[in-house]
Amino acid sequence: MTRDRRSTLALLAGSSAVQMSSNMVAALLAASVLGPHGRGLMVLGVSTAGIVPLLAGLGTGPQLRSAYPVVGGGARRRDLVASYTWWSVAATVSAAVLAVAVSALSAPLIAPALADPRYLLALSVLTCGYVAHTQLPDGWYAAGLFRSGSLWAMATTLGGGLGLLVAVTVAPSVWSLLLGQGAGMLTATTAQVVALRATGLLCFQTPTRRELSRLLGRGCRALGLTLGLALALRLDRYVLGALTGAAAVGVYSVASTLGQVPRMVPNAIGQLVNRDAAVASGPLRPVRTVAATAGVVTAVGAVTGLLGWLVVIPLLGPGFAAAGPLLVVLLVAEVAFVPYAVASRALLGAGRMGAVGAFGLAWSAAALALFLLAVQLWGTAGAAVACVAVYAGISASSWLLLTRRAAPRSARRRPGADRRRGPGGPRHTDSADPRPEPAGDARPRPSPLSRV
Repeated sequence: MTRDRRSTLALLAGSSAVQMSSNMVAALLAASVLGPHGRGLMVLGVSTAGIVPLLAGLGTGPQLRSAYPVVGGGARRRDLVASYTWWSVAATVSAAVLAVAVSALSAPLIAPALADPRYLLALSVLTCGYVAHTQLPDGWYAAGLFRSGSLWAMATTLGGGLGLLVAVTVAPSVWSLLLGQGAGMLTATTAQVVALRATGLLCFQTPTRRELSRLLGRGCRALGLTLGLALALRLDRYVLGALTGAAAVGVYSVASTLGQVPRMVPNAIGQLVNRDAAVASGPLRPVRTVAATAGVVTAVGAVTGLLGWLVVIPLLGPGFAAAGPLLVVLLVAEVAFVPYAVASRALLGAGRMGAVGAFGLAWSAAALALFLLAVQLWGTAGAAVACVAVYAGISASSWLLLTRRAAPRSARRRPGADRRRGPGGPRHTDSADPRPEPAGDARPRPSPLSRV
């Protein structure tokens, strides 16, 4: 691994760690102020705000990251960026409307408070913040500007945490905390939009219908993965809320938030794998990558589990005592999650949108059935055990999909091809010029998955 790559990986991991820490502190603070029931209502709002933007985005983020490095320069690249910019604007509005509709329709099933006008207003603001948090960093990552993307993603998360802290101080309630978090995220988003426009990664010119159709058409094929897997990973909250009530969701969410702390490692590595697959640069060694990542996740998880078990009751009170045992099970699930984090990013970066889309939809349906059965039988403990099964299943399936997609191409490769290309491939860091390259620089795209 080159020095630049180690530096980029350290920055991505650091940014992810800051975001995880901010989310963890915000979750514990909200739980201590709101109690299990109030925290459960807030978790349902945050989950809705996090999932709906994936549907509204229609997979355009993964498609931008896959297409941007290979479209060449000039008018074609500007048209791609303009299409992405305007669709992101449309997604912001549609996601807010959809989130409000989902919450209002869920109220009779889970809790009437989900349809409170103040709650719905706060949810719409928070959803707009999550759309920006989902769409805008992909612009930086598409251009290989991981440093800028990581710093802005971190700024958005910290802005949300600061807004939540202000709300806790001024008027602590479920809707005020959601509103404060959303307002803080949007404040950071405004500054990020200015920076993206200055760099040429946001463009408000009128896009051509052809490029917009291409972006949406190819992006939609990834929607099954981005949305389907988001549902698979968050359905436990909704099923718990429907079958056991908001208080159970509040307790479970504390364990889940702490349990996701080790995910900062595969999140960081997945960003690099995605870029490598998109530009076919650098050696992609999935077995070695997954083994090393799983080792780090295990170590971080052990420390997190010990500290979490010790601090939950002193910080939050006996009402959250059940979070300790749940945390141990959910940390095991994070280890099982590692192969998926690597394989799915490689597939998305390589543009295998259709295959991964079908994969995501299949697992969202399987996860719903599994969570319904497990929660009905064993409550919150069943949800945690089902998480282990779901994470292990999606990891095994995505790994099989990756290797099967790569095998035919690797069999046709000539010996020594990697050595002729060089071990490191072209570098993409913040020092790279993000301006469009001349059209003559475009070259036939090598097969990224042939290196698996």
